[in-house]
Amino acid sequence: MTGVLGAAAIGAALLFTAGEAHAAPVTVPGIGEIQIPNEIATQLGIPVPAQESTAGEAGDFRPVTNPEADDRIPGVGEADASRMVAIPERVAIPERVAIAPADATQDSLPVQSLSPEPLRPATPAPAPEVRSVVVAGLGSFSIPSALPPLVGIPGVTDTSAVPAPMPAAMPKRTTGQRALDAARSKLGAYYRAGGNGPDSFDCSGFVQWSYREAGVELPRTSYSQLAAGTPVPLDDLQPGDLVSYYGGGHSAMYLGDGKIIHASDYGSGVKISPLNNMPVTGARRF
Repeated sequence: MTGVLGAAAIGAALLFTAGEAHAAPVTVPGIGEIQIPNEIATQLGIPVPAQESTAGEAGDFRPVTNPEADDRIPGVGEADASRMVAIPERVAIPERVAIAPADATQDSLPVQSLSPEPLRPATPAPAPEVRSVVVAGLGSFSIPSALPPLVGIPGVTDTSAVPAPMPAAMPKRTTGQRALDAARSKLGAYYRAGGNGPDSFDCSGFVQWSYREAGVELPRTSYSQLAAGTPVPLDDLQPGDLVSYYGGGHSAMYLGDGKIIHASDYGSGVKISPLNNMPVTGARRF
């Protein structure tokens, strides 16, 4: 019987291909220990030792249950416990996470503050520059200054295409006008015989001082003044012209509008009088 069993075992062992099934060690008298597949050993009534499960191999799965519950893990079935990951029913999430301050001795990135910045009023955009355009029959309109000048369009006048008017040239002031300005500044000054300013005057001294302020030097006496300059008709008098009275014995300056300014006498001093208040001898322009 032992020989038959050994022959059968040897034959089964020869038919067995390694790697296709698990084998159990069997000791055969006269032969020694041989490996017989578990399936054949079971058929021959040879006890098969329990094999440890190897994860991933078919036919050796064992049911795995939750160690803290009697029910099996839902949706898992019978699987190797080494491949299972326990998932807690609840995960505690901390309400706040404490952030340790950065070490001042090491380089670190600044942490931006989470506090909201205060709202700032919006800065209004500057008003665009405009220019005027006049359309005949419609009136004036404002258009952006950035637009090119509207020229060559009938009935349209663009202010940007019209050259700005040149400022009017100030008329050149004559010597007589400048002398007259100085004379007006002495209205009310005292009359003094032989006085030539700046606080008191006689008639010829007053005329001489006024023209000196305008940059022109006149003779000192009234007779000499009537003999100088250019003769001027009375109907062509201009402001600042010399007007001589009493045959050259009294000098005055024409103020305009039929009036003169002169150093009159002791009681009046420098004042304004009508042109024909005294007999006129002649007039001169300097």
